Amino acid sequence: MDWKQLTIDLDGLDCDHLLSDWRWLVPTSLRPFSLTMFGDWFFEDSDGRVIFLDTVAAQLSEIAASRQAFLAERKKQENLDQWFMANLAILCWERGLQPGPGQCLSFKIPPVLSGPLEVHNIEVCDLIVHESVLAQIHRSVKDLPEGTRIDRFVVDGEEP
Repeated sequence: MDWKQLTIDLDGLDCDHLLSDWRWLVPTSLRPFSLTMFGDWFFEDSDGRVIFLDTVAAQLSEIAASRQAFLAERKKQENLDQWFMANLAILCWERGLQPGPGQCLSFKIPPVLSGPLEVHNIEVCDLIVHESVLAQIHRSVKDLPEGTRIDRFVVDGEEP
């Protein structure tokens, strides 16, 4: 397993800026230490527990009691699939979807808007655009009843 295919190096990234639109869900007390190729985050809290931000579902969850425990658990196939979408990430790499610095893999139509979790619905995207748009969409729909039909959405005052 090549972790370069599954993660984004945080060196040189402005994590506070990348997370700014997620602050309705992610407290500033959580310290980011890793980022998946799909823009999902791993944090440590003040007690050293590892917290995962699943940006597909807009959910925070504790996944390990410590970073050491996380490093062991991340190698298990079920966690590779759940946390890193490993099979999908590797398929993307094999098809030439290989993000460069400041980029990630992103769903053209986010799953929250009924986009499929499939390679044909994935593109390379600017990381800040990905994080910002997903966070804003999730914040806008979080209180809607499940199954609510969304006919359109507006970004910066314009329909895409």
